[in-house]
Amino acid sequence: MNERSLYQELKKRVRDLEKVVTDRRKTEEDLLDLAEKYRIHFSLANDVIYTTDRNFTVTSVSPSVQDVLGYKPEELVGKTLHEVKVIPPEYVEKALQETLRVLQGEKIISSTYQFITKDGATKYGEISGVPYIRNGQVREIISVARDITERIEMERSLRESEERFRTIFESAQDCIFIKNLDLEYVFVNPCMEKVFGLPSEEILGKRNEALFPDGSGAESVEVDRRVLSGEVVEGEYSRSIGGDSLTFHAIKVPMRDSMGAITGLCGIARDITERKRFEEQLMTKERELASQARYLEEMNITLKVLLDSREREKKHAQEAIVSKARKVIYPYLEKVEACTLDEECRVYLNIIRDNLDEFLAPYWNPSSQQYLDFTPMEMRIADLIKQGKSTKEIASMLKVSPFAVSFHRSNVRKKCGIHNEKKNLRAYLATMDQDR
Repeated sequence: MNERSLYQELKKRVRDLEKVVTDRRKTEEDLLDLAEKYRIHFSLANDVIYTTDRNFTVTSVSPSVQDVLGYKPEELVGKTLHEVKVIPPEYVEKALQETLRVLQGEKIISSTYQFITKDGATKYGEISGVPYIRNGQVREIISVARDITERIEMERSLRESEERFRTIFESAQDCIFIKNLDLEYVFVNPCMEKVFGLPSEEILGKRNEALFPDGSGAESVEVDRRVLSGEVVEGEYSRSIGGDSLTFHAIKVPMRDSMGAITGLCGIARDITERKRFEEQLMTKERELASQARYLEEMNITLKVLLDSREREKKHAQEAIVSKARKVIYPYLEKVEACTLDEECRVYLNIIRDNLDEFLAPYWNPSSQQYLDFTPMEMRIADLIKQGKSTKEIASMLKVSPFAVSFHRSNVRKKCGIHNEKKNLRAYLATMDQDR
């Protein structure tokens, strides 16, 4: 080989070596760039990324572990998770078994664990693990842990809410139902089954037209459409079920999804048939009592009329007694008084007149308080005044002086309330008799 050929060969080898060096440098730069990107991703990830070796020791962990568990990465690297007690004892066996499976080449996708934070709080994580293989052997396990505490708590809260709802739904004595946008029953509680006498399987998927073939449920279609438009509707409805006419008080509200769109309606219906019957019976009783009250009122009016009539009859009887005495007794007493009598006979005559006056005193004018206040002598004088007798005639008839008669006349006027008035006493006493 001549010198020129050797030179060309060497020159070619140099170019090849330069290319190899250039390619290697580019590969190293790419690897460094990739490593930097991985480091950035590793440090910025919200999920906790960590690696463990075959001895279950943590070899690396992302900085996000401090936000999730409260530990700095250096507090975990070089230790097993069991040593730092971030996993409760009841999860240790599960972690061991799944780690062994990954070391055998399997992948673990989405396994839920409970973790204990540095301050003792409990959190839940969703773990995924894959094997890191070099030269055909699993050297480490790369795991990603996502904090799902909020989701777990929401799921638990949702389950508890569902359990409470189901308990209320199934034990409620009212009918509870849910309808879809086509007004088909998609959910009914046991009370609905009891009312219809049908299992839920024979109610679900049906509309009111099928459950109320007599048409008693047809008017609810318009109500349901109002609810599906966003209204809350409350009212009383009559339905024919199993040959019986039942009355329900129902409240229907629209059901919405997480975006606020209406997906159906929920209704609660209470059987108030017995209450309505009781109300009707009560109204009937009230009408009967009102009728009886009117009858009693009429009876009271009748009794009052009878009592008033009886009182008038009593007054007429009293007046008849007084009138009879005036006509058949007093005239003769006056005639006897006008006769010449000895002192003993006149005493007896005065006794008779006083006793007669006392006997007839309650009957002079029982309806007049003024008349009841008269003395027997004032009653006699008032009666003679009404008969038109003058003071002198009265004095002669009663064997008293005119002055005494004037005195008694003055007392009568006072007791009648006309002492200082220019009223005729005879006319006033006659008016009192007419008012009795």
